[in-house]
Amino acid sequence: MKLHLITFIAAAFAAQFATAQVETGTLTDTTAPIITEATQAQQEAALKAEKERLKAEQQLQKEQEKALKAQEKAAKEQAKAEAAAKKAEEKAKRDAEKAAKEKAKAEAAAKKAEEKAAKEKAKAEKAARKAEEKAAKEKAKAEKAARKAEEKARKEQERAAKEKAKAEKAARKNRERLAKANSEVSKVEARITKAKNDLAQEENKFNIKKAKGALSPQDEAKLKGKILKRQQKINDLQLDLVKAKERVTKYSL
Repeated sequence: MKLHLITFIAAAFAAQFATAQVETGTLTDTTAPIITEATQAQQEAALKAEKERLKAEQQLQKEQEKALKAQEKAAKEQAKAEAAAKKAEEKAKRDAEKAAKEKAKAEAAAKKAEEKAAKEKAKAEKAARKAEEKAAKEKAKAEKAARKAEEKARKEQERAAKEKAKAEKAARKNRERLAKANSEVSKVEARITKAKNDLAQEENKFNIKKAKGALSPQDEAKLKGKILKRQQKINDLQLDLVKAKERVTKYSL
């Protein structure tokens, strides 16, 4: 695209210079487009647009990776909490079984050991209650942590979805701008074609009158002025075309 643009401008400049020649002298064109500066500006705009696009893609990928890691962490925390609750329940069950055995042993002992057995029973029941309460607290704590992790993962997913929607909206807007830029190129090209046809007609009219010797110095100067204005208009339109094509290149990336 860059080589095509440079070739197009150079060819247009050469054609303009050739048509400006007349039998009595040469009309100097002082409004030729500056190819080097236009090309550099185009390259800088293209690099800048590419850089912004890559940044947006990298940011989206980071957000997606972050959401996945949050989901994995939530799953691990939930599994860990369930394992801890199960372990606590098993411990409570073992403690209860131990207390029952101690109770049976105390009842089977001699009458004189009844007081001691009653104390051991009370002690065992207290230990069992404490173990159950501890297990309940651990379970509640684990469930709360799991809910918190799930909520965090959900928020991260929503954030990633918003970022994705934002990126898609920007892409749609860029496509609309590209369509508009292409339309502008077509319009400017049509205007250039018309301007060149008008210039050819003016030059033909000038050459015919000059060949017939029907031109006064005033008329000749007047016709040359018209030809120069049409050449300048073509130059301006060609610059507009370069700018329009730069926009096409920018929004095509």
